[in-house]
Amino acid sequence: MADPADALGLGHTPPHEYGDQEPTRWRAPWARSAVTALTALGALVVGFLLATGLSAGREVAIAQGERKDELIRLITERQEHADELAAELDALRGRVAEAEEAAVAGLPALQDDLADIERAAGLTAVSGPGLVVTFDDASGECPQQPVDCRIQDMDLQLAVNTLFAVGAEALAIDGERIMATTSVRGAGQLVLVNHRVLSPPYEVVAVGDPEALEAGLEASELAADFEVWQDDYGLVFDYEAEDELIVPAYSGSLRVTVAQPGADDDDNTPPGAGPGVELDVDADTELPPMSDGDLTPDLEQDPR
Repeated sequence: MADPADALGLGHTPPHEYGDQEPTRWRAPWARSAVTALTALGALVVGFLLATGLSAGREVAIAQGERKDELIRLITERQEHADELAAELDALRGRVAEAEEAAVAGLPALQDDLADIERAAGLTAVSGPGLVVTFDDASGECPQQPVDCRIQDMDLQLAVNTLFAVGAEALAIDGERIMATTSVRGAGQLVLVNHRVLSPPYEVVAVGDPEALEAGLEASELAADFEVWQDDYGLVFDYEAEDELIVPAYSGSLRVTVAQPGADDDDNTPPGAGPGVELDVDADTELPPMSDGDLTPDLEQDPR
């Protein structure tokens, strides 16, 4: 049988001389050892970068933990110092009260006026029936923003305004008396009242007519809002009437550096002047006679 290669005119090709070796496949131009070396070097670089990143992150976490511990220690020391100053202030106020009592001894009218002023200013503790309103953060996981599930300073501000509007005579938040200069503001996740840090749950004590306070609070916008927020965010809002409550006296600073006493809104009289009747009298006007011991002319005053 004729060779197909001869029939196609291809002729004979020289025989392969493999000998005892097996044929090899085609390889890439670079050597296998070079690829292995580059792979190992890349793995070393990646490992070094990962180790460096982990080490740096660990150092940052340690530094943050130390800083946090230092801040907690500083806050604790400042709070203890503030408590010591508050105790010293209470002792000094006790001495001032004793001096005031000695000064007004024998003057019951003046003593009563002084007691009324101090009570109205929040400088003395008051007691009586009233209402206790409790606020607290949500206990479960917050469905939306975390701040929505916390009691904020605005909530307590609205509570204070609402209770005063419905007839509260004295208020305190966690033992901090609410007065004219009281500030209620946020401090991170906590609330500052009279510059003291408070944490939930917050208890607002209001002295006044319990029935009027409860009815006014139930009809208020604050109660309507919290009725919704209790369902949506899990916030705690509760109130209960009590027969006997105590609202403590204000224990903060009373220093006033800028404000000055002013005249009444309807009195434009300059400082140092007093009430009286303005007379337009010339030298020829005859004044009516004055009785003995009466230095005021017998004139018909303006009925206004």
